[in-house]
Amino acid sequence: MSLPSDPSQIYLGGEPVEDEARAAKHRLVREIKRSVDNAALLDVGATGADALNAFADEAQALADHLETAPSLRAFGGAAVAGPADAVLAERSPVSGRSNPLAPPLHLDMSDGVTRAWAVWTDAYEGPPGCLHGGWVAAAFDDLMGLAQMASGKAGFTGTLTVKMVKPTPLHKRIDYKAWLDHVDGRKIWVKATAHDSEELLGEAEIVFISPRAPFWED
Repeated sequence: MSLPSDPSQIYLGGEPVEDEARAAKHRLVREIKRSVDNAALLDVGATGADALNAFADEAQALADHLETAPSLRAFGGAAVAGPADAVLAERSPVSGRSNPLAPPLHLDMSDGVTRAWAVWTDAYEGPPGCLHGGWVAAAFDDLMGLAQMASGKAGFTGTLTVKMVKPTPLHKRIDYKAWLDHVDGRKIWVKATAHDSEELLGEAEIVFISPRAPFWED
């Protein structure tokens, strides 16, 4: 396939229609995320083995049931299943609304500026009450991946540099902003910031490398 005339569609894809079935899938994902957050903080001593095994039996039943449901694996995975499921706003582990791993990071690209926001919950904790540094970097990588599209090119992350100015708190809205800095041949430079209200939490810079032979072409 060819790169779309608007490369940002790789991420946003014109926002897949939220029909009844897709809304139900997003609801399922939200409930799974709640389960993950609650499981992460279960008090083993106060809950006891019997109750924990009962929870595990319920989780196993759901996992078994999901394994028998129709899967995008039949199409080779979400990335190649079709426009509605292939976009990163659906499948990304950072911004995917259909991916229980994702916070999700809510992406927007308008007026030449790429913005996002997220509320990070207990499952993403590193230092007490704060976001794990790996997820700090992941959020910047996903955000700047969309911002590079302003160059009209699509490349892979070459070098990611993150400056963590202050810890990112959990359970608060964190706002992100990214912008194309410059392009030099196959190299695409993008910068970004993260804020808690007016407080700067982090800064990042990425050099993306556009492949010589685009991987999206036949």
